[in-house]
Parts: sequence; C-alpha cells; structure tokens
Amino acid sequence: MTPTVEYVESKIKFFNDLVFGSCLPPIPVKLSRARTYLGRVQFRVRRNLFGRVTGCTDFLMRISVMYDFPERELEDVILHEMIHYYIAWKGLRDKSAHGPLFRSYMNRVNRDFGRNVRISYKAAQTDFIKDHERR
Repeated sequence: MTPTVEYVESKIKFFNDLVFGSCLPPIPVKLSRARTYLGRVQFRVRRNLFGRVTGCTDFLMRISVMYDFPERELEDVILHEMIHYYIAWKGLRDKSAHGPLFRSYMNRVNRDFGRNVRISYKAAQTDFIKDHERR
C-alpha cells in the first residue's frame, strides 16, 4: 500500500483516539521519497536563556512513499512515529531515540492493541521497495 496524506492523517486520528486518549494535537503530514527511513517525526527544541529545554514546537511527520507495505505494517510505522510524537509533545525524556521510555510505550501498544511496532524496519525495507524502483 502506498500512503497518501489523507490516509496517514486518518490513521493518526484513529490511533490518537484509540491509543493516546485523544491527547495529541493534529500534526502536519508530508510524504517523502526517502529511502533511508520509512517514517520520521521532526520538531524544534525550545530552550531558555540558560540552554535548558523548555519544550518542542513545529512538529511534522514524514512518511516515505518509496515502500509498498501491507496496510497493517504501514499502520505500525505510523504508530512508531506517533510514539516519538507523544514523548516529545509531553516533554518526556528518554536516554536515546529508542531508549527505555520509547520501548516501554512500544511494548504497551503491542501488548494492549495487538500491534507489531518495532524499533527498526530496515531488514524488511528491501522486501517492500516498489517494483518499479528495483528496475
């Protein structure tokens, strides 16, 4: 399945209601032709005069259209990015991008909602590159 902005936005709304208790504000979505990632959440970190982080702003979710995933796997990619969005929006701190906090949310989503969100999809990416891109 090749994602569209409308599809991704509808899934974000669905999962925001189901998984995140409707606490996340809408996030702009852009499609990308990236080959190095399936999804990415970008944002700016705000700092005070002393260099301390005071929050995040200018959120954007990018989803690559270079891969043709089954719908369920695309949903898991969107959920993966939504976990990043949730952590940043709430101002929570983790030890790394996929640290203990991220992993605990991921494991909860997988357990409670029967999902298969993963840390990395790199091994599977080559299996799902669009046929016309292989030629």
